Amino acid sequence: MVFKVSFASAIPLGAGSHNCGYAFCGVFSSLRLPVLADMFATVIGLWRMQRIRFFDIAKGIAILAVILGHSAIEANLCIPHRAAQIAISFCFSFHMPLFFILAGYFMHPERAFRWAKESRQLLCTYAVTTLCVLVGVTCMATLHHESRALALQTWGMTALYGNGDVSNLTLWPVGFRIGAIWFLLAMFWARLLLHIFAKLPHTVFWVAACFVFGYISSRYVCLPWSVQSGMCAVAFLYLGYLAKTYDVLGRVKRIPYIWVAALLIWIIDVVSFGGMSMAMNDYGSHPVLAVVGSMAGTLCVIGISQLLDHMFLGGGLSKLGQASLAILCVHLVEDDVLPWQMYLGFLRAAFPHVPLVLLSFIVRLPIDLVGAALLYRVPVINEWFYPQLVKQRQLRRSKAMSQACVPCGE
Repeated sequence: MVFKVSFASAIPLGAGSHNCGYAFCGVFSSLRLPVLADMFATVIGLWRMQRIRFFDIAKGIAILAVILGHSAIEANLCIPHRAAQIAISFCFSFHMPLFFILAGYFMHPERAFRWAKESRQLLCTYAVTTLCVLVGVTCMATLHHESRALALQTWGMTALYGNGDVSNLTLWPVGFRIGAIWFLLAMFWARLLLHIFAKLPHTVFWVAACFVFGYISSRYVCLPWSVQSGMCAVAFLYLGYLAKTYDVLGRVKRIPYIWVAALLIWIIDVVSFGGMSMAMNDYGSHPVLAVVGSMAGTLCVIGISQLLDHMFLGGGLSKLGQASLAILCVHLVEDDVLPWQMYLGFLRAAFPHVPLVLLSFIVRLPIDLVGAALLYRVPVINEWFYPQLVKQRQLRRSKAMSQACVPCGE
């Protein structure tokens, strides 16, 4: 006797359907159909991990802020302007903390650390991106009739050190900064540390001590591989984890005045912005306000994302959020390789009445989007930059298995 079950028809899409699904798993197990029960549990688990779109929208806003913030820095170096300074204050007040807080929101630090998965999504993407940078700077050195060997040596040392910005406190001389993908190394260390601390008593103490040690030690030495940035970032991961644990979004929804308080704090932080660089553990002249303001800014962006979730614009921002890792890495390559100061001079001469920060952003964004779209088409490594592709592949495999004939065992 055989059973043929279509999971697509067996799983209702209404509220609470995952509970019904687990009941079916128990029934299948009691009928001595363990294979079917395991497959059903897999599909239910994958279905429960369906994306919450407003979180993707928030990440889409944040990745645009990353590009805008770097465009503003380049524009301000070329020709200092108030518009560029405002953009820097706005973008750097929240964009990196938001990514760490949202990552913590979906973490399960009580589980075992998944070395293979974390290495693929963070360390392998770092390696691929730095390899692209090395190829790019070698090509640019050839075009400008400069030493390819010197370019490879200098940028190879930079990639090896993994520093987010230039520092005179490095263990050995490093000529450049690797830039935005310090985030990947810091995220790896932060996730590993949080997994360790979650299994210790008084987790909050260890997280706070880690932040303090990372912050203070970076004043005396800048360690390679963004270790200290990860030590401070673990606090933002933990904040996201606590927000999920204590249903902060649900509480805010019941007490809407919290939105007003968060917005006021964020505005104060932006107006009195004294600098903030998580890459270098620099929280500016007002470090407490910088940290609290980044939390308030993250909450406000999530609130804005919830509003946009019901609008047409939300769909596009959601796509950007899902591709944020790929966009970040492509943006890093063009930011390191292309001589933007020279290009901005041309743009300024061609469009003298348009703010230079806007021109830079308009030119950079299509490059990053096209590069991320091309990366989506590259087999194997596209799953490193687009983790959702792994889940989609697992879901297709489970659905295919569900349509096979399964013997009842008797």
